[in-house]
Amino acid sequence: FTSCCPGWVKFAEQYYPDLLDNLSTCRSPQQMFGALCKDKLAKELEIPREKLVVVSVMPCTAKKFEASRDEFKVDGNPDVDFVITTKELATMMHESGMEFDKLELGSFDMPFGFSTGGAVIFGTSGGVSEAVLRFAADTLDKGSSREYKEVRGGEGIKIRSVDVGGKTLRLAVVSGLANARNLIDKIRSGEEHFDLVEVMACPGG
Repeated sequence: FTSCCPGWVKFAEQYYPDLLDNLSTCRSPQQMFGALCKDKLAKELEIPREKLVVVSVMPCTAKKFEASRDEFKVDGNPDVDFVITTKELATMMHESGMEFDKLELGSFDMPFGFSTGGAVIFGTSGGVSEAVLRFAADTLDKGSSREYKEVRGGEGIKIRSVDVGGKTLRLAVVSGLANARNLIDKIRSGEEHFDLVEVMACPGG
């Protein structure tokens, strides 16, 4: 099971604790970046990590809860200090009187290099699965550029079999926790079996 959606992870902790050993150990992109940012910049700037403030802008309110979890802190200092939603950011910009057409053009700093196509699709339903499949294909079939678009889409439960490196993998892409519950019940009963299950709490990702 994927682990990047904090709403899904909390749902699993509450209702399916027996499945927690099957959750990916990867942190969400938000928490990966926060930890990496504080560790890397603290060393480069030669300052304590507590002196750095990481602010994350996310469309998801559950990311606020995720950032507050004790497992994402080092000696009480969170990897991500503040999370504001995209709506909150838009409100702040509006209230400050910011006029985009009068702002000077600029560019992002790139402490870790350019973004990838996998990062762009990560937040939509099927995006995590496709990113995993792309990476696996590139690892097993050097130079593979297949996109695996068949796992994308807005269906509540999408089941696909895909070939990666000469192996056939069975995947489920689920959005919405009611759909997740239905699929998990089938997995528990032995009716279904998958190599990868992507779950997003919100419909559509």
